[in-house]
Amino acid sequence: MGEIGRLRYCPVASAGAFSRGWARRSLAIGAIASLAVLLQWSDHFRAVVEPAERIATDAARMWLASDVPEHRILIVDIDEASLSSRGPWPWPRYRVAELVEMLLGLYGAKAVGLDIVFPAPAADAKAGDLRLAALGQNAPVVFSQAFDFVPREAPLQTGVPVFSRFPAVTPALAGQPAVATGYLANHEGLSQSRCAGNIGLRPDRDGRIRRVPLEVAWEGRISPLLPLVMLGCARTANVPTPAPSSGIYPPLQTASWEVPYARQWTSYTVVSAHDILSGVAPADMLGGRWVLVGSSALGLNDRAATPVSSSIAGVMVHAAVLTSLLDLEEGSLPIWQVDGRWLSTLWILLTLSMLGWAIHRLRAWIILPAIFSLVAAWLLLALWWLQHQLEFSVMSPLMAYGAVMLMVPLEWWLLQREQGQILRSFATYVAPAVLQQMLRQGIEHPLTPRYADITVVSADMQNYTGLTSRSSLQEAASLTRDFLRCLTEPVLEQEGTLDKYTGDGLVAFWGAPLPRADHTDRAIEAAKQMVLRIVRWNETRAMQGLPTARVRVGIETGPALVGDLGTAFRSTYTAVGDCINLASKLQAVARNLEVDLVIGPVAAARVGANRSDVVPLIMETLPGRITPVMLWTIKGLPTSSLGATSVGR
Repeated sequence: MGEIGRLRYCPVASAGAFSRGWARRSLAIGAIASLAVLLQWSDHFRAVVEPAERIATDAARMWLASDVPEHRILIVDIDEASLSSRGPWPWPRYRVAELVEMLLGLYGAKAVGLDIVFPAPAADAKAGDLRLAALGQNAPVVFSQAFDFVPREAPLQTGVPVFSRFPAVTPALAGQPAVATGYLANHEGLSQSRCAGNIGLRPDRDGRIRRVPLEVAWEGRISPLLPLVMLGCARTANVPTPAPSSGIYPPLQTASWEVPYARQWTSYTVVSAHDILSGVAPADMLGGRWVLVGSSALGLNDRAATPVSSSIAGVMVHAAVLTSLLDLEEGSLPIWQVDGRWLSTLWILLTLSMLGWAIHRLRAWIILPAIFSLVAAWLLLALWWLQHQLEFSVMSPLMAYGAVMLMVPLEWWLLQREQGQILRSFATYVAPAVLQQMLRQGIEHPLTPRYADITVVSADMQNYTGLTSRSSLQEAASLTRDFLRCLTEPVLEQEGTLDKYTGDGLVAFWGAPLPRADHTDRAIEAAKQMVLRIVRWNETRAMQGLPTARVRVGIETGPALVGDLGTAFRSTYTAVGDCINLASKLQAVARNLEVDLVIGPVAAARVGANRSDVVPLIMETLPGRITPVMLWTIKGLPTSSLGATSVGR
């Protein structure tokens, strides 16, 4: 009973129980598939697994992030070294203007995006604000303004927002823009700038920035994200930029676009603002790039958490967005025009259908590795789909596979219970060795009626009524028990199936529920042992002065209907067929013969040369038949009646 591996095979108490097991497993697989599909499509369901979903997708983003150097973008960092050498923040505006002028002049930047907001004018002796305003009106310089998305009792409204609009750039945008609740913009002196972009972002609930609003709406006007404005500002300033790719890409979601984070942070070129101002940064290596100016200095508190880093300078988020937009323009960012949720749903239904089929038919040691293989295949497929910017739930199939894996021990437990039922049902019919072999071979719902080729042994006590009528109740009971024990033990030793007790005898058969080629040989050997045991038992009784009993045994082979042929009131495993009746008639024929064991012609022919001790006995016309047949017996087998002779002796 230790081999429980194959979930499909375990015998149960009836065919209906197996059907219920099949229905139970099918229903469970269907429920798991339904929940997995809901996780793909329902925001409410996805919220339940959102933490795990984020862990999975963040790990995938980190895995997919390329370490190829990003030579198109330059990050100018107002870092600790810059603050130490040039003075604490805020710097005089002329110094910021000088930094921008050097980036545009000496380094030939395509556009300069300032991840800095100047909400108040500065009393600047060197007219820094005027220089910045002039740059904003005449050069590809993009100022920043941070729109707020948090509902507040007193909306944040500082400075004068600038709403820049440019001809459509690749890619196209779709959907409604994110609606702002307030803003932090530059002061009025910079309000005539041509280009200003939003840097206000909405982190997820865990504080990480995975999505960005490509456009923000404030009082009916639109402010694009800083990297988008940089692309448009450079084109309107007649700065040479690569021609957009002719490829057709799906539009990006305006209100919330998931950033691919295609590059690792180490891929970006980061130069200290001090090195730019000092002119020591190599212009031949850094020139002609898109430039983002920001700060990694801890004192300025401009840090962000992303899927690929728990803490990075906020400007790097815009660098990642700009990288993706440039990749789209160049046609190197693979985006499929398909809803990933449909693909995931198809994968879930297909793989769970396969697992449902396997659970019904395969062993657990095959099912479990198959589930692990599907998990590995799904993770590889999910990585590929994420690389193509598809939107879907990574956790949905994983949770489905986990639920199916939990089904395996649950099914094992249920099958253990069902095995207990089969043990209780079949322990009274077959030997333990047969039951163990049934479990090992995986006999499927053996109680279901079926046709089988079997050999039947019918045995009883001759003159049972006469023997018991002269005995006390206790003596009659002891006589019956001891006699039936002599008949039953050979049946179990030869791995037969005990059909029933007939009061003073029994009916047993071989060949069901476990099919076997030697069922006739085993039946004849069991019948022989019955006679020999009764002989020894009679010898003991004679020594005790007790009356002896004669056994009569009939054997025949043939087809029979075998299975649970009982009713709703009582279940019974039995066999019905002509061979059953013939064995009973042969047993009755032995009454008038000098032998205890009579073998029918089909059984005798079946053993053939396998047993030389099976010899002809007599031609006899059996009751209900018109043609005589040859009957056979075992050569040299003593009779159970003491002092009687045997055939061939």
